[in-house]
Amino acid sequence: MVAHTTSEKLNVFDEPILDHSLISLHEHTYKPYGSPYYKNSDEIRIPINFQDLILDIAESFIYIEGKFTPTDSTKVCYLSNNALAFLFDEIRYEMGGEQVAVIRKPGITTTMKTMISYGQTHMTSLQTTGWGLKQESQDILDSQSHIFSGKLPLKYLMGFAEDYTKGILNVKQELILIIARTFKNSYIGEVDADLEISKIEWKIKHIMPEDRQKLKLLNRINKTNTAKVKLAYRMWDLYELPSLRDTASDIWAIKTTNSLERPRYIIIGFQHTNDLNDRSKDATKFKHADVNNIRLYLNSEVYPYERWNLDFGKKLYSPAYYAYEQFQRNYYDKDMSEPMMTIGEFRDNPLFIIDCCHQPDAMKTSTVDIKLEFETRKTKFPENTRVYALIIHDACMTYSALDGTVQTGSV
Repeated sequence: MVAHTTSEKLNVFDEPILDHSLISLHEHTYKPYGSPYYKNSDEIRIPINFQDLILDIAESFIYIEGKFTPTDSTKVCYLSNNALAFLFDEIRYEMGGEQVAVIRKPGITTTMKTMISYGQTHMTSLQTTGWGLKQESQDILDSQSHIFSGKLPLKYLMGFAEDYTKGILNVKQELILIIARTFKNSYIGEVDADLEISKIEWKIKHIMPEDRQKLKLLNRINKTNTAKVKLAYRMWDLYELPSLRDTASDIWAIKTTNSLERPRYIIIGFQHTNDLNDRSKDATKFKHADVNNIRLYLNSEVYPYERWNLDFGKKLYSPAYYAYEQFQRNYYDKDMSEPMMTIGEFRDNPLFIIDCCHQPDAMKTSTVDIKLEFETRKTKFPENTRVYALIIHDACMTYSALDGTVQTGSV
């Protein structure tokens, strides 16, 4: 390593490398079909029908404008943390008519993913997404006109955009958004509020290569048997257990899946069943539910290997915090993690992360039963405890840059 570093310092006659491969990278706006008025439960479709484009989907974002007006201006009422994501019940991304990614309950999904993926240095850039909104800090809302605006980057919403950062070329694409049935998860207050969405746009950069690069791409595309583009990424799937049983232990059989979609990570969060759709509650807060142990079963394999033996009442929860703290290092292959929460803050808003990336060969060729086991030190779990499990698993697809056909689940 020392010899390599020294020799690099002696390469004084090397020519500088200047990248002129792109001649433009301009942002373009795509708008939905139909009426510009958006109501609860509406389905909004934003298509891209032009196939002779190279698009930077990874850096694209949904731009949102609206109006937020409390019914009584003398009472406390404000946009809540992660308010923009809670405006939707579902967001889907399709290529060539095939579903590539779907995010159910984007508010909950992005809350869990943001809490484990970002640190304090990201807080400023996250403000435009509605993250970090508080009563005293409503930076995306104008208090005089009651108009708010912000953006939801696709990489903030789905694993496809976060993992696959190359351009997408010569294929039809569509973004489908389902407006939430209620907006009461997007604000907190003593009174109701009128919340209207006036604008939804998909903003995407068009990638324009210089002539030599364009010719190389065209030559590759015109060779029909080599025009296939293979993509690998990680999917975020949210599952929900409506309520834990009134016992000291419970087992949740989540699903049976194929070997490709076996979990890599599972993030678990507990909430009271009344924490959603209630303007007096913060839907981005989780609780520890007096949990003692959580174990994941993938067929006969158990994760973690050793029990955590937590006791939040005595501040004995370091194993859970360590799993949370290590996530960024493992998931993003970083040298160091920068957790959003301190160990003290974690006690009041915990998420439990199970890393199951390393699995025996036998599991790679069989169906996989996914089960979670919960235990408490108490005689039973707190009443009305809902469980969320965000499963992160591998996904892959292939599309043809020649004719735009798409095949999911295959490379």
